[in-house]
Amino acid sequence: MGSNSRASMIRSAAALFGSHGLTATSFSDVLADSGAPRGSIYHHFPGGKKQLAQDAIMWTSEQVLAHLRACPATTAPGVLAWFIDLWRQSVQASGGSSGCPVAGIAIDTGAAADDLIGPARAAFAQWTALLAGQLQETGVPAHRAGPIATATLAAMEGALILCRAERSSQPLETTAQELMNLLPSRT
Repeated sequence: MGSNSRASMIRSAAALFGSHGLTATSFSDVLADSGAPRGSIYHHFPGGKKQLAQDAIMWTSEQVLAHLRACPATTAPGVLAWFIDLWRQSVQASGGSSGCPVAGIAIDTGAAADDLIGPARAAFAQWTALLAGQLQETGVPAHRAGPIATATLAAMEGALILCRAERSSQPLETTAQELMNLLPSRT
């Protein structure tokens, strides 16, 4: 029961949380999807489903941050397009059926569950801050970069829901086009 089975379970949990939500995803689902042995859940996640969900949030956040950090764009439209493309890839790979694991957990968590809402909030804040910083580096004024980054993340999360409902990437494409209109004309 090495770290490979742990990592595989976290990846599987993230995908399942994005598609089915926290409540509808069982340990059995994660085991079946990851191929990990039954005893590995309790070995790697003694804190239970909450620990698995926290780890899925952290793993997802690291993936999004790594994608953003790898952005080769030097223009604001390029930076926004790079961020949007991450979500486009997810929609295309899943045929429109997958959503963001962090949003799936945040939506499916009661208000009193700070042990999951806190990490979700932190992940969203990190993504928004990095995106805003990258927009600023391309010349977007600081007073606009933060709001544009927040609107972009919110729009992408909403677009994922619409893509899921429609089983189509069209809502994401429409949203992407409109997000570009938020950018100042001179950046």
